[in-house]
Amino acid sequence: MFYRKTTVKYRSTLNTDLTRKLRIPFICILVSFFIASLGGCGYSSKSLLRSNVRSIYIPIFDNDTFRRGLEFELTKAVIDQILIRTQLNIVNKDEADSVLLGKITNVFEDVLIEDTRDNIVESRVIVAVAVQWIDKRTGRTIIERKNIKSAAEFIVLRNETLTTAGNEAFVRIARDIVEEMQEDW
Repeated sequence: MFYRKTTVKYRSTLNTDLTRKLRIPFICILVSFFIASLGGCGYSSKSLLRSNVRSIYIPIFDNDTFRRGLEFELTKAVIDQILIRTQLNIVNKDEADSVLLGKITNVFEDVLIEDTRDNIVESRVIVAVAVQWIDKRTGRTIIERKNIKSAAEFIVLRNETLTTAGNEAFVRIARDIVEEMQEDW
């Protein structure tokens, strides 16, 4: 019985020593994280969009290419990204604080891989867009970007098409447009 008690006592002493040795580094780590959070690491809980713009009107984008119907898909992708990633209200033209105008300037397909019979195996679509965000109250241009590009690949054997790749490129461009709408730090 005596042997068992000393073993337990020895173990508890070992645990106490280990706890003491780890306590100081743990406290140092906690304090350094706390100081770093007070110092400001660039994180903010507020919206990164301009605080004076609360609503936006988005007309159907223009399309300077010969591929028709793409302007509807891109406009829908931009509206979806604004609804998902911002607190802006999408409203009618008369009620809006701002207007986002856009234009598809180029759609280019680039063949990446062909088989021995000259059939396309893998290809890429590249979409270029120009956007302008205008504050309707002042008439001032908030942002203007002439060449926002995105690319998406598609593989024919997976039943992917130019349309599916184009839709993927439109979602990427829509994300880029919303990121452009954020205030600079």
